Amino acid sequence: MKDEPGSNSQNSRKNKKTTTLEAVHEQDKTRVHSDKKKKKHNLWPLKALVLSVFVSFAVNAASELVLEDAQLWLAIVLTVVILLFGVIFDMIGTAATSCDMQPFLAMASRKIKGGKTAVKLAKSADVVSSICNDVVGDICGIVSGVCAAAIAISIMNPTNFFVNVLISTLISTATITLKAIGKGYAVNNANKIVFAVARMLSIFNKEG
Repeated sequence: MKDEPGSNSQNSRKNKKTTTLEAVHEQDKTRVHSDKKKKKHNLWPLKALVLSVFVSFAVNAASELVLEDAQLWLAIVLTVVILLFGVIFDMIGTAATSCDMQPFLAMASRKIKGGKTAVKLAKSADVVSSICNDVVGDICGIVSGVCAAAIAISIMNPTNFFVNVLISTLISTATITLKAIGKGYAVNNANKIVFAVARMLSIFNKEG
């Protein structure tokens, strides 16, 4: 028995209506997911502020205690350590924003240690970059200034204006140069750096 033309037309309209409703439903789900994501990210500046205050206070207090009446060699060693610390974290933040997530997804599916953590780092690249480049970077910049003052005092007490400026200039130049080199390396080796960090973090964080 052949279907009537009217019946075919009704079925077609029903199918179109069903498809439209499904599309609207999917759009609603996407919108809700997007809103949740926005709400989640909106809390980050507040968290960054709290983290910055506590970490900055702790690092500055520690450096002041260490550098108080410190010898020249100790001030120089601490300056180099802080400078390298800032450069390394700057590289991690740059790598997180430059990496390709697909290899990490493949590693995670094959249950390679560090794969799932690498995926999380790549997905949260904006947060990783904020912590590494902004929070840690700014704190290292402040503490290196304290170190510069300690070095100036060790060389000449009372300090001379030109000695202060010269030492600060040398530290700033070294920081900028090393960060520029580090950024270039991080962009070209982003996946290697992110995976290395993920492997280290996976030691402390069990991957489910």
